[in-house]
Amino acid sequence: MDTRPVILVAVNTDDKRATLAAELERRYGADYRITSTVGSGVDALSAASSDAQEVALVLSDELQLIGVAPGTFVQAHRLFRDARRCAVVEWRAWSSEAASRSIWTALAAGDIDYYVVLPRRSPDEYFHRTITEFLLEWARDTTPPPAPAAAIDARVPSRAELAREKGLTTALPASTVDLAIVGGGPSGLAAAVYAASEGLDTLVIERGAVGGQAGSSSLIRNYLGFARGVSGVDLADRAYQQAWVFGAHFAHTREVVGMSIESDGFQLDVAPELAGAGRESVSARSVVLATGVTYRRLPIPDLERYVGSSVFYGASSVEARAQAGRTVHVVGGGNSAGQAALHLARYAAQVSLIVRGATLAESMSKYLIEQLDAAGVTVIVESRVVGGGGDASGRLDHIVLRNRVSGRDATVPSHALFITIGAAPHTDWVPPEALRDKWGFVLTGPDIVAEGGRRAWPYDRLPAPLETSVPGLFAVGDVRRGSVKRVASAVGEGSVAISSVHEFLHDDLARR
Repeated sequence: MDTRPVILVAVNTDDKRATLAAELERRYGADYRITSTVGSGVDALSAASSDAQEVALVLSDELQLIGVAPGTFVQAHRLFRDARRCAVVEWRAWSSEAASRSIWTALAAGDIDYYVVLPRRSPDEYFHRTITEFLLEWARDTTPPPAPAAAIDARVPSRAELAREKGLTTALPASTVDLAIVGGGPSGLAAAVYAASEGLDTLVIERGAVGGQAGSSSLIRNYLGFARGVSGVDLADRAYQQAWVFGAHFAHTREVVGMSIESDGFQLDVAPELAGAGRESVSARSVVLATGVTYRRLPIPDLERYVGSSVFYGASSVEARAQAGRTVHVVGGGNSAGQAALHLARYAAQVSLIVRGATLAESMSKYLIEQLDAAGVTVIVESRVVGGGGDASGRLDHIVLRNRVSGRDATVPSHALFITIGAAPHTDWVPPEALRDKWGFVLTGPDIVAEGGRRAWPYDRLPAPLETSVPGLFAVGDVRRGSVKRVASAVGEGSVAISSVHEFLHDDLARR
């Protein structure tokens, strides 16, 4: 049997079918089986499912049949949850109000992932750019990660060993760097790109995977320049590569646990790579805090035993795919929770979003609210999780919800719980000279003088907008008090901070 993944074409005329099939066969025929039909693709999808074949991509023009239910796309979603579904449209179709509305409606409902314009020449590279992006996304979601090398197979590998296995650097530089960035999320990566591109000797220290909290976002739809949206993993990988090409150095899987303020800059204390070894340190003339936040844990003892198996903080694509046919709940009312619920709805039989407030409109983008409604996600308002339990296999099978208004409890079936609530900053290690609020968020710019007065900032100049109460120490992204909790905002802060870093370093040299 042919084991190549299937690319299915189901269009309403033979001319379209022939054009698409020929263009796809020339470019992808060696690795994918190109199947084409005139009319509905429902039967072809059913046959592929019966033969246990994989379907990577479905191309159909059935959205042009206004008022007709998209059977091909619905069947593709039902049988092949990872398959990408792409509407085929004619050139300039968007000039028609009816055609445009059908695309918008299908996107909002989750019936399609995007659209592609019918090839107008051969080769049509604009057409292939969309197709290859779809195939890359499908491969990323369905290809298991490679096994570790034999050298570390014999024992449980450390995070540093896994990082080096992937070709990532973990070592700290011996010489003083111009700028140390603590944290490799969107704000830290943006700072690294701008600092390194402008000639600063830049080091990024990241204790986990680059991308931070945004790395767990399945799809960021409102990030500028990505019309189809971009996954948090993809955005982080692109930013990391960009910073690396400009010359930024990375110390992966390394955690900063302390910092001292020196006469010539800062010394960062870094936890050892191996247990039992002594701490290491690195010197920097300036520092950007981009440590972000982590989701707050629910203080519910009944759920602790299920963390990692059926209770999760955040929602990665791997965990989402494991929920096929299950009933799952997401806790949280922000965009991260909405994105997680929308991604889970691609696989799970039923997804419910639990929010403390009376409406989502207070904390979630309008486009996400509309997509959640179209995807059939249930929103449970004015409620919180207060308990839960599992079956004999050790997996969660129910949770207990308490209505905040009535105070009544309700037990509901649930096979998995994804928690994306609140945020706790990573600032326990930051020296006391850096002013923070009672929750640990770092104060910057005018807030320092407004709350701490001249005692907090006894210098002739005013603090830079993203500078902390320690000159040369800056804070960007979610760790900063008053930050806007959006990826684009974090990227903007990371880039803007570098102009202030330059000014500080210039003035510092002048003082010497």
